[in-house]
Amino acid sequence: MINFDKMHGNGNDFVVYNIIESNKKLSKSKIQKLSNRNSGIGFDQAIQIGLPKKDNIDFSIRFFNADGGEASMCLNGIRCAASYVWQNNFAPKKSIIFKTKNREVTCQPLKNMVKVTSKMSSFINDEALRKKLSKTINSKFDLVDSGNMHLCIKKSSIQKEDLNAVYKNLAKHIKPLGYNLSLYKISGQNINIRTYENGVGETLSCGSAALAVASICIKDKCKISSPGGEISFLKKNNDIIEMLGPTEYVYSGQING
Repeated sequence: MINFDKMHGNGNDFVVYNIIESNKKLSKSKIQKLSNRNSGIGFDQAIQIGLPKKDNIDFSIRFFNADGGEASMCLNGIRCAASYVWQNNFAPKKSIIFKTKNREVTCQPLKNMVKVTSKMSSFINDEALRKKLSKTINSKFDLVDSGNMHLCIKKSSIQKEDLNAVYKNLAKHIKPLGYNLSLYKISGQNINIRTYENGVGETLSCGSAALAVASICIKDKCKISSPGGEISFLKKNNDIIEMLGPTEYVYSGQING
């Protein structure tokens, strides 16, 4: 049996489990089955927490989308993972460091929130892809690496946009390269966002998408609002950014391994 906690961060929901107590892992087919919201548990991602390979790291972490494919990062998920670690007494309730597929991320408890300290996103210079996308996209857009790859499109309004249709029109260019899609609208320091994640579809919130858009728009601080809730960002310097957001425990259960 695999013990798990069901959790969410601004509606972006997860099954969180560990391979510390037992080395049993969820297979790709098992994740696909369990993620179904009609016949399974229902979730955007499965999060696997393990022991570190380096002394300066507290835990390793892996993220698996609803289709079983692996994502490099999930910042809503990593907040939930930190809450899971503290709640299950795998570490004292203080600052912890996770090693993701491609970066180290620090999580710290702060009142009823989790503060995440991470590298700023980097902009991707792919002129061949930009040329292809420019034939379909008529507004400003950026290609951003925030742990996951994101295509971020600036819009004057996002509520009435058919996000599925926009993604479908661009999928042949961005899906093979692993890009997620976000539409965003700026209102001062407040930014509204909607995100389509590869292997999931439109989500209520996406932390790495919020970081990608924040990195485009931020001067010193900003708030990113998605359909699921709000995340605050504070720019520490040109390299480091802090994210503050909520997590919520839903229930615990067991999965037949």
